[in-house]
Amino acid sequence: MLSYLIKFKSRSILPFISVLVLAACGGGGGGGGGGELTTAGGSYGATSPNTAPVILGGYIHTQKVCCYFNDDNDFFSPEGVIAVFKVSASDAEGDSIAFSISGSDASKISISENDGSDEAIVSFISTPDFENPVDTNSDNIYSFNISVSDGTLSSSQAFTITVTKDASAVNAAAWNGVLVKDDRYTPYDKYGSSYNLIVGALPDVTDGFITNVLNIANKMLAENDVTNSVNRDLLLSNFNQYKAFQRVGKTNMSSYDPALNNDNYAGWDNINDNYSVVDFIWESNYSSPADERTKASQINAILEHLLHTITLIFDKSYTSWGYEDESSELVLAMNEAITGGFYDPSNNYGSLSDSDPALYKRIIAQEFAYWMIVTGWDLKALYAPDAAPEWTILTAAEMEAKLPLAHKLFTDTVNGVLVNPTQAYLDGLSFSSLATATDVANGPSFLVSVEANANGTGNVYVIDGIQKKSITLEVGVNYIFNHSTDHPLRFSTTPDGTHGGGVEYAQGVYTYNPGRTEIEVHSGTPTTLYYYCATHKGMGGTLTISSLPTAGTTPAAPTTPTSTAVTIAVNVAANNEGSGNVYVIEGTQKKSLTLEAGKTYTFTHPTGHPLRFSKTSDGTHSTSGGYPSPELREYTTGVTTSTAGSTVIEASIFSTHAHFGTTLYYYCSLHSGMGGTITISD
Repeated sequence: MLSYLIKFKSRSILPFISVLVLAACGGGGGGGGGGELTTAGGSYGATSPNTAPVILGGYIHTQKVCCYFNDDNDFFSPEGVIAVFKVSASDAEGDSIAFSISGSDASKISISENDGSDEAIVSFISTPDFENPVDTNSDNIYSFNISVSDGTLSSSQAFTITVTKDASAVNAAAWNGVLVKDDRYTPYDKYGSSYNLIVGALPDVTDGFITNVLNIANKMLAENDVTNSVNRDLLLSNFNQYKAFQRVGKTNMSSYDPALNNDNYAGWDNINDNYSVVDFIWESNYSSPADERTKASQINAILEHLLHTITLIFDKSYTSWGYEDESSELVLAMNEAITGGFYDPSNNYGSLSDSDPALYKRIIAQEFAYWMIVTGWDLKALYAPDAAPEWTILTAAEMEAKLPLAHKLFTDTVNGVLVNPTQAYLDGLSFSSLATATDVANGPSFLVSVEANANGTGNVYVIDGIQKKSITLEVGVNYIFNHSTDHPLRFSTTPDGTHGGGVEYAQGVYTYNPGRTEIEVHSGTPTTLYYYCATHKGMGGTLTISSLPTAGTTPAAPTTPTSTAVTIAVNVAANNEGSGNVYVIEGTQKKSLTLEAGKTYTFTHPTGHPLRFSKTSDGTHSTSGGYPSPELREYTTGVTTSTAGSTVIEASIFSTHAHFGTTLYYYCSLHSGMGGTITISD
């Protein structure tokens, strides 16, 4: 999902016409040139007055030779470029037109025309060098006037050419695999550039994650055998010209304490105000919401926000991609999808349509562009299968059949500029911060009591009969602390936590009322933590985090035994209360079950109706419950499946994760509406 923050350089640039027409330089530009009219003598009859020739405005791609410009006739050209733009003029009487240049930097500029032509090329006399400017003010801004004359009357317009550091696609290179670590883009202390797209990460982001982001960007921005070099070159040049910057952070915006702003992070406003930024790519970890803690959702987050940033520059490069142009191909394709019921952004962004209509137009266009591209690459069903009602198209073939305008835009533009990173490549990436079903085993439960401090005043925590006991926790284990609700136990990297000037440590920590705190210890957990009381100072002790358990050993015994085995026979019959088939257990269709913690249950079922479990009603078939991917809607911890028609679940494992609740659902992975409810009892 796109955040509401969209910022880019404030200079207003006229919409570009597709660079495909660059190959056919020439023609008029439309619109009156205006400018100062000067009379060079002569008198004319009332019936046939002479008028001055005019310079045609709107310097679109059919006129320009390189670079880009704005509506004030300011051109921007990389160093090393001689010919900058083509200028056209028109005379109402059809008189021959002569071009000339004057002004402060006229000696550095030439204008050449073909005899009898109404067009001329504006060029530098000598190759411009950004490091060695020769304009009057030595600021790389060359000011001059262009005049057109029919021999009697003339008119003129003022122009500037700003020479920039070479941003051409010729010099745009793939990221070399080496992260740069300095303060150039503070507060982003590590960064890299992929084909002029800068990717910078905040200090808490792992090197491995930003490396993955840069590698994916490399895949997307590389050339292949269908690359449209003209379109791609313009995009890569505009990455540099508009200073495109992809921000990368940890968890989410609200997880930072102190808050992410210029007061707490020097340089924050500089990046936001002077670079083209859209939103963040967040590195998921144990503190992230459950629906973000899968590999599929992490990959989708990277694809989504990279594409938001890239298509922001699409909007600045190609007229067909104008976000706010009702006649652009992008907006027409988006409206086709909205009208057809395939794209509905109102649930996520509808509140903006009244409060900020311009921002709303940009956001929904940018979000549509992301969905169109990942669907065109056939990655949508893999990494974001459940986006309804915002986006309901799953495959490229479906998009071609149902959204012909989107398919055409994708084929005509995206295919020539971006490259599908492919499922094979994306699935091969590793994300060390993510939790998986096998990362965390169930560990011991600590009963934490409180008594008067034997060595001072006040109360202290008591564990295993020892006041302020030092405890060793193992990586890969989930620990449960049961404590008084009056003395809520929390964790910190600082002795005595918030009472000692520190902050609460929350990665992989779950807190519940009454009196339960869980911590999932993983590879990113600090080697030393402290437990403390959130309400009263001086009560806690030290936690030491050990290395990963030895392979093949059990980290710690679960809190409840799992030795008791129960077999449940599952049959299938036609639904008595509707269509289709349903599961039948002990003669009851869709029977509600109660499973006891401490027991292992084996469900035997037909191989054509594989039984699975979920925290969401009807599992992967459900469109509710806040779980956007099938990986999350299938519950797999402590579950063993077999192709021979058996599914085993250890109820004790589910019960120890109090944040999962006590309700589970069984369902058929192939057919909807077959299952029922499971209650986990103690």
